[in-house]
Amino acid sequence: MIELALGDVLPWLRSRLASAMKPLRREWERLRRDARKALDEVRGACDRIREEGEKCVSDRDHRKHRPGRAALRFHKMMSGVLASVSLPEDLSTEAIAELQRNLARVYNAIGREWSGLLRQMEPYMIRARMKLKGVWRKLGDIVRELDGLAAKCRPLELEDEVAAHVSRVERTKSQLEEVEAELGALSVEKREAEQSLAELLKAKEVLESSEAIRRLREAEEVVEHLSMQVRTELRHAWKGLVKLRSSSEAGVLSLEPGEAEALAAYISNPARALAEDEDGYPKLLALLARLEEAIERGSVRLKAKKVEKFRAWLEKARSGGLSELQARCRKAVGELDALRSSEEVLEALRRLEELEREISELRKKTEMLGGRIDSLHAKRERLRRKLAEEISALEALLTDITGEEVRVAVEKGG
Repeated sequence: MIELALGDVLPWLRSRLASAMKPLRREWERLRRDARKALDEVRGACDRIREEGEKCVSDRDHRKHRPGRAALRFHKMMSGVLASVSLPEDLSTEAIAELQRNLARVYNAIGREWSGLLRQMEPYMIRARMKLKGVWRKLGDIVRELDGLAAKCRPLELEDEVAAHVSRVERTKSQLEEVEAELGALSVEKREAEQSLAELLKAKEVLESSEAIRRLREAEEVVEHLSMQVRTELRHAWKGLVKLRSSSEAGVLSLEPGEAEALAAYISNPARALAEDEDGYPKLLALLARLEEAIERGSVRLKAKKVEKFRAWLEKARSGGLSELQARCRKAVGELDALRSSEEVLEALRRLEELEREISELRKKTEMLGGRIDSLHAKRERLRRKLAEEISALEALLTDITGEEVRVAVEKGG
């Protein structure tokens, strides 16, 4: 078994094919020389036809004018065809095909005119036309010999085929290396982002356990607990108050701006609303009075038992039953507001907000990087499979050409 690096495949193959190529290169050089000589002879014959055509055109015998003009048109046409002809140098299947096309274009251009311009020259320019016919036939022979050479050039075709396989492998390998490089860079970036995120979360944890934030959270919990107590105390009126707001928003009944604002405050934050109400909570009592009126008018509908409980509780509320709870709410809300306005807590909250913003941005970044990395992992696997398939196809082709088992080593990324 022969083991080859990818870069050594073509030099190794060319060395194996060198002995088979020597006679083909000799034949190619001979055919190129024959083609050059034949083209020169075609040019010579065409120049001779032009010279004789000019003489015919200038002759006093008008019978010679038409053949002379045909000769000049033929020369002009062939000059254009011959000017576009080139002779490839290095032997390749493409070079053989190109030379065949060039010679065939000249051969066919002449062949079409045997029944056209060349026939119009009769009975003049006989020797020039005979010379042209001879070299024309020689061109046909060369075209046919090039066919034979192309048939013998299977090694060249195989070399081209191997070169195409090698190119595909190199391209896939390059793509895989690009993916590996991007994966490496993104993995480093993701690790750094995760490390920064962990540090920020730790800083947030430390800040949240600080004395200032701890006292703030305790004060917030007290207010939240009192809000639950206020709502519990208002339980017999709560559903009615919610329906009162819905009816107001639907236009079934109207509330004064101050009443609507107080109602929204009591529903959203009961403890603060009660604390900020005046002594004896007149705003709440006004709302309860509007609710009682709405129930009587049918603008707000409640079950009879709920209405009965509401009215019984309303007497308690009107007689100052919520005053003690209001005092506790004022004390708790006041302490909370004092904490929130202190320099220490304001600075802690500012830093906490900044940390949360940075944490949010880093989480989004790590998620984005994770998604891109997952996509690249999938692409890498596809490219690895593709590379393995292309290497296997190249090895099979080399084995088929040389009859020896060949293994191609390709350094793979990752």
